[in-house]
Amino acid sequence: MNKVFTKLAPFIAIVIVIGAWHIIAVCMGIPIIVPTPADTITKMLEVFTTSAFLRGVANSLLRAFLSFSIAFLLATALALLSSLSDFFDRFFYPIVVLVRATPTMSIIFLCLIWFSSKISPMIVATAVIFPTMYASILTAIKSCDKKLLEMSAVYNVPTKVKVFKLYLPYVSDKIFSDAVNALSLNLKLIVAAEALAATANSLGRLMQNAKANLETATLFAYTVAAIILSYLLEVLLKLLRRLFRRLKYAKAN
Repeated sequence: MNKVFTKLAPFIAIVIVIGAWHIIAVCMGIPIIVPTPADTITKMLEVFTTSAFLRGVANSLLRAFLSFSIAFLLATALALLSSLSDFFDRFFYPIVVLVRATPTMSIIFLCLIWFSSKISPMIVATAVIFPTMYASILTAIKSCDKKLLEMSAVYNVPTKVKVFKLYLPYVSDKIFSDAVNALSLNLKLIVAAEALAATANSLGRLMQNAKANLETATLFAYTVAAIILSYLLEVLLKLLRRLFRRLKYAKAN
């Protein structure tokens, strides 16, 4: 019985949240402030098939993938340099700390001044998640087996071989774990920046329009869509992690 309840725990939590949401909405009796779950679902069925929604979701997802890829590749490259050289480790440290300490809203406002509304969300998301990814990857690399590193130094193993045969396979699990959280955060940043930048044909812009028109049920529907997209992205990355593990172990055997 305990195992059954454990497996059903996520569904029980969702039912409780929806139930509490329904009770609050009914008690308030003001749909413009808190719509009921039924109203939100009805609105979801209405807007999820529109061309504006599909176009907005596609553009937001594209920005999320591009910004995440840029941040990930940049963080990986700089972390590898820092792990191989104390100079680069000390050189990048104040830069990463500076970017990490800068308030997100400041980054958003500055990007809105300097760049167009189309690319501002990507720059914001990249700047915010880059320091976290850099620190995570660098920590993972530095946690590599020191004996293997010493042995590679003794036998003068080329840097390219060390990177692709030693560092990446060793730190891949840690990188994938942190990347799941970073990718989810990245989508939230993209949507928030799109809303503030009024980026055309985006999920953030659709949310901003719904808020301006006091269409709360529609805003809830878009919010649920963002939650679903974030979850699907996490599932996709976890599937890629499993595939990578299988390929790694298959090569090892």
